[in-house]
Amino acid sequence: MPVAKSDPRRATIVGVLGVIVGTVMIVLVLFAGNLGDDKAHTTTSKSRFTVGPAEGLATAITRDQTPLFFNDTAAGSRPIVVQHMGSDPTTGWIAFDAATGNCTLTWHRESQDFTDCNGQRVPADGDDLHHYPVVVENGDVIVDLSVDATTTTSS
Repeated sequence: MPVAKSDPRRATIVGVLGVIVGTVMIVLVLFAGNLGDDKAHTTTSKSRFTVGPAEGLATAITRDQTPLFFNDTAAGSRPIVVQHMGSDPTTGWIAFDAATGNCTLTWHRESQDFTDCNGQRVPADGDDLHHYPVVVENGDVIVDLSVDATTTTSS
């Protein structure tokens, strides 16, 4: 039995329509969650680092006479020091870079200061190293590690 010849134009139209419908469906699936939602935004959970309970940390820093060092709090490229100065656990918190260049600071309990790899002294408050804003919220010490976070605030 002979087979009827199909019209090549019809096959082309069906193929093109299939590709268009498939593309539209993919786009809808990928972006359906954001359609009509003006609140859609991206945030990183690593921009705010919760250190822990202010009262317990302040007590430990005073007792051990040693600030807190954290190696990879955000992207792994910047170790930080979290220090408490003063007697009130809700104020006096500071956080700053624990490295200068490729050199991590070393803490000296006896003199209550740091040195870098060249033996240069750095005061306990981090002096002119890059500082990050610190707040106490609901009893927890929180450091803002955002790229644009450049000043220290205590509350």
